[in-house]
Amino acid sequence: MLMRNKLFTIICLCLVVLSIYLFVTAPVELQAEAEPSEVFSVELAFQVLQLENSYAREIYTKEIVGTGNKQGMKFNEHWKNADLVAGLLPAQFLRETSRSLEQNPVLLGLFLGSDFAINSANNFEGDFLAVFEQLKEQLSPMFFYVEDAQRYAYLAPDVAIADPCVVCHNEHKDSPKTDWVLNDVMGAATWTYPKQHVTHTELLTMLAALRKGVSDAYQMVLDELLAQENPPVVGNKWPREGYYLPSLDEFNREIHLQSSAHILKLLMSADILITDKVKDNIDD
Repeated sequence: MLMRNKLFTIICLCLVVLSIYLFVTAPVELQAEAEPSEVFSVELAFQVLQLENSYAREIYTKEIVGTGNKQGMKFNEHWKNADLVAGLLPAQFLRETSRSLEQNPVLLGLFLGSDFAINSANNFEGDFLAVFEQLKEQLSPMFFYVEDAQRYAYLAPDVAIADPCVVCHNEHKDSPKTDWVLNDVMGAATWTYPKQHVTHTELLTMLAALRKGVSDAYQMVLDELLAQENPPVVGNKWPREGYYLPSLDEFNREIHLQSSAHILKLLMSADILITDKVKDNIDD
């Protein structure tokens, strides 16, 4: 019976990943269905979300900002200024993704924190700072409960994966640290959620909300760079091929192609699956 239940759960998880791959926005019709009997730890949900987020950030940082800058495209922290036409920097890309999540009823929080943030509002404090210090020592994600906020939290290392990250932080006039090098842990992608367990449908909704946030942020990039006097050609080509930008569909497709197989692997190997009966015992 145990093996049968686990097999059923794995099949459900495979269907979840397939559904997420096919639908970028949360499919409302799925939310009305009866939810499966299994739920799993929100820690696993955070791991899934961070996998998706890490691919989105790496592709945007390396393929859009890093390579696009070499092709003559402009990216600037003051991109919102009316007299400046420029795309978002990687940290701002995550911030706009986060703002989209804030407008979503999914109750999922995301922000980029650090102990040497350029913007002091992003500095870790209290429990978050203590946990981040542990993260830097162990070089691995940290999962914990935030008593004051009554939320579960997950910190994942945010690493300097490309030269633009290092150059920007080392040369910025407000940077409290100017000796960053590649592969340094510059901060942490920080996730929060109020519940200890989530259903398959809830995970589907959370991941779809994240994908919408990434889409919203990238659309801002397209809107900005297409407004310049000599806009790049938008389609199925990337900056590595010339003065091009991938369309929104092409950008999302690349993220999903790279992330979906890894998400499926994570879900199939997870040992954090919990039945309703076990969940009731834990919650009591």
